[in-house]
Amino acid sequence: MNHIKQFFKEKGLYLFCLAMVFAATAAGILALRTIVNNVADLTRIRKEALQNDTTWTQPDAAIDKPAQDVPKPTQTPAATEKPAATDAPTPAAAQTAPPQQATKPGIWDAKPLTGYSGDELIYSATLGDWRTHNGADYAAPAGESVHPAKAGRIVAVSEDALWGNVVEIMDADGVIWRYCGLRAATVKIGDDVTTADTLGTSGSIPAEASGESHLHLECSRNGAYLDPESLL
Repeated sequence: MNHIKQFFKEKGLYLFCLAMVFAATAAGILALRTIVNNVADLTRIRKEALQNDTTWTQPDAAIDKPAQDVPKPTQTPAATEKPAATDAPTPAAAQTAPPQQATKPGIWDAKPLTGYSGDELIYSATLGDWRTHNGADYAAPAGESVHPAKAGRIVAVSEDALWGNVVEIMDADGVIWRYCGLRAATVKIGDDVTTADTLGTSGSIPAEASGESHLHLECSRNGAYLDPESLL
């Protein structure tokens, strides 16, 4: 008896630990068997349910429902249309101005047909001799209106056998402008004229009848001839 007591006294702790391990092992095995059985039962129940329930095997049934009971799809409101862009009004200053009619150059704007010769002699085809050319000849079709090249006062209106009808104007600088070859003068002595006024119309010059129709213009101051081109 004493030996048994001595054995349990010495080996009791080990036996207790061994008993606890055995009890835990047995409890684990029991729990595992319970889990396995539960899984098996669930699998069996699921299989039976699939075999007995026709919901899983029947095709989709067509919906037989009145049209008025079927909800209509909600329409998405159309995007608000933006008004068409309109061209901004063009400022009056930027609008293209109508083309202006080109102004016809005046008689005195062109280069002379025959220029002032000074002391140099030139041949006159009309008179058949050599002489100085004391003025400048400007092309002017017969009947074209003739305006003064410079403003001034009419100091002489005459008719010359060689130069035709002649009008003389004195400008503010004392220069005499002598217009030769007018058909008929429309001004009289003492008239003040500007470059917008009309002296008459282009006619002919007996002394220079050959060549293109033109007007002969002379300029002089204190009896000395000047080059009209230098004064225009």
